[in-house]
Amino acid sequence: MQHKIVLCCLVLLVATALTVQALPYTRARLMWNQFQEDFPEAAQELEDRIENMALFVQDNNAKRGLDLGLNRGFSGSQAAKHLMGLAAANYAGGPGRRRRSEQASRAASVAAQVVVPGNEQV
Repeated sequence: MQHKIVLCCLVLLVATALTVQALPYTRARLMWNQFQEDFPEAAQELEDRIENMALFVQDNNAKRGLDLGLNRGFSGSQAAKHLMGLAAANYAGGPGRRRRSEQASRAASVAAQVVVPGNEQV
């Protein structure tokens, strides 16, 4: 008996939740209608601007698609990877092989800065 009551309450709760979500948001509509009644010219201008913005955005992106790099072909993607690797290697703090000449010059400069007590030269 308790299972039936719990099940009925659960069904009633789900049905109520779905009904509440399906209801339109009337407060915003009432506010918009009040705005239209008080300021009809401003409301019309606002609607026109929104329509123009929607048309402008749609026209600019009409020819563009999502570029996943699939239309480049193998050689194009290989060239792109090569250029990206060169850019990463030339980046000052980026990845890439360190040159031995740079490491040697750094080690020499660090060794020159180290002062051993008793071997000080004036």
